[in-house]
Amino acid sequence: MNTARKQERIEFRTTENSKQKLEEAALVSGCSVSTFVCEAALQKAENVIEQHKRSQISSEQWESVMDALCNPPEPTALMREIIEMSVEDSWEVTIKK
Repeated sequence: MNTARKQERIEFRTTENSKQKLEEAALVSGCSVSTFVCEAALQKAENVIEQHKRSQISSEQWESVMDALCNPPEPTALMREIIEMSVEDSWEVTIKK
């Protein structure tokens, strides 16, 4: 249980319908609207922050990606064979989901 003293306030405006839904959800959850909204917002905030952290890469990783894009390796034998097939013949690829 979080025993930190709550001194900060957040206020926001919403529609009557949204307020009713929040009140109902809080009632069903057995907590106050304030607690319900705060916990839901904190969970969303943590998810957003975690997603952001995953999408960041280091400068070293970025340089590696850029190097691979600017200086691609030579095609492999299999790649050359596929390229030759596509030039010589018309062929169809079916992707199954």
